[in-house]
Amino acid sequence: MGRYNKKERSTKKRNVVLFTALSAVLLALLFLPKDALLMGNEEEEPVKKESKEPKHKVVKLQPDNESAYEDEEKNSDKKEEAQTASEESEPSEEIGIDPEKEADKKEKAKKAAEEKKKKQAAADKPKINEPIGTSQTGTHTSSYEEGSVDWNEKLKAIRLATGLDENMTVWKIANGGGPQKSVAEVSPDGKPGERYTVNLEWVDQKGWKVTSVKK
Repeated sequence: MGRYNKKERSTKKRNVVLFTALSAVLLALLFLPKDALLMGNEEEEPVKKESKEPKHKVVKLQPDNESAYEDEEKNSDKKEEAQTASEESEPSEEIGIDPEKEADKKEKAKKAAEEKKKKQAAADKPKINEPIGTSQTGTHTSSYEEGSVDWNEKLKAIRLATGLDENMTVWKIANGGGPQKSVAEVSPDGKPGERYTVNLEWVDQKGWKVTSVKK
């Protein structure tokens, strides 16, 4: 009987200890902060985030030394788009060109150049026995006054007949044997040894004409 009571007390004591320990665990779980329960999940999140990042990236230095990250596939697409736009912007040699019209334009340009050369040659050709025109009206009187209208028209006729420019040296302009005739001696500027003797004659209403040039 004594042994039975001793064994029963030992069992009750063990049960009390277990109950106390279980109660302590439950109380600890009840009052434990919720943040502590979530710590395990938060530690795993960075790994998950890293797994979602693109695998292929390129670091590209900008002019301001800042780093910009661009996806290689996006860069490739942009290059292809730029190349396509450049090819589309280049004019095609086959568009808008009419061979017949081009040939016609070249022919017209050639004729215009030839006509210009002819006119230039005619202008450069000395005018002999051809009145140069005049601004004078009424009865004509030959003038040997330097700077007068008649004097200047004589010089113009001389230049057109000899091909000399305005810088020619005029040695003399004098009466050429009649009231409507003159004779002049001129030379190129700076070349006094190359003198021209020019005979002029007045034509009413048409101006002076050079009848002869001797060098």
